[in-house]
Amino acid sequence: MTSIDTAAPVTVRGVAENAGTGVGQIFFQESWQAGALIVLGIAVYSLPMAAMTVAGTLIATASARLVGLPTAHGLQGYCGALVGAAAWATFGDPWPAALATVLGAAACPAVTRALAWLLALVPSSAGSLSVLTAPFCVVSGIVALLAAAIAPGPAAAVAAPVAGDPLPLLGVAVLTGVSQVVLVESWLGGLLMLAGLFVANWRVGVAGLVGSLLGTLTALMASAGAATLTAGLAGYSPCLTAIGLACVFLRPGPLAWVLAAVGAVATVGVQALLALTPVPVYTWPFILTTWAMLLICRRWRG
Repeated sequence: MTSIDTAAPVTVRGVAENAGTGVGQIFFQESWQAGALIVLGIAVYSLPMAAMTVAGTLIATASARLVGLPTAHGLQGYCGALVGAAAWATFGDPWPAALATVLGAAACPAVTRALAWLLALVPSSAGSLSVLTAPFCVVSGIVALLAAAIAPGPAAAVAAPVAGDPLPLLGVAVLTGVSQVVLVESWLGGLLMLAGLFVANWRVGVAGLVGSLLGTLTALMASAGAATLTAGLAGYSPCLTAIGLACVFLRPGPLAWVLAAVGAVATVGVQALLALTPVPVYTWPFILTTWAMLLICRRWRG
């Protein structure tokens, strides 16, 4: 999720590969194969959601091209993909979800440019921070708040504490944590997405798995509700934090993995704090924790 200099050619193959890499970039992977497995993981949960995800990727990429932003490597598509997935998760109905996908994904490049400008103002000795998935959070957060204001849903039930031995459900919770990165509650979907990460880079697959595991175990030790754990809600942001720190932003090595583990655990605390606010959480815990860890590391290095 870094800046690029050239745009991909407009061909059928180019569009298809850009859609795949756009989805893959949700997990920082420039890999259409990974993107295809991620879409497949969404499809086993919901075909319309998978369609909205692909549509969001294409719309955001086309919108970026119209405003003159570079579109190669899928870097303008991943937030649009998440907006499409979130639109279906929010509405569950084709027409409002489609409208939210079109408008939201089209707005993502402009929001990305604005956030990149703001982040460039943050003092840093090693360059500006990446926007990560913040454009998606901003756009889909506004959509979710508007939807709740227009048609409020029932109050969320309080999750029950874990009863008995939760270890048999740990594998389900960890895999579902991977799938919840794209708002999917499916261990099978998570398994397919994790396979896509391993296809792209085995280190990324390991980081994603370890991040979701650490997030789930941390929430378990904090006596999180069984529904939260089995739904994967404790694992998805730590999954992204671990990938970002271990495989993308820090110098490769043992220290990067240690910091990734620390970041994954810290992400759970950030998520718990954000859950107390009216702002839709989405991937904000991953974003805020990763930004904080990078700023701390840069300051420490001088």
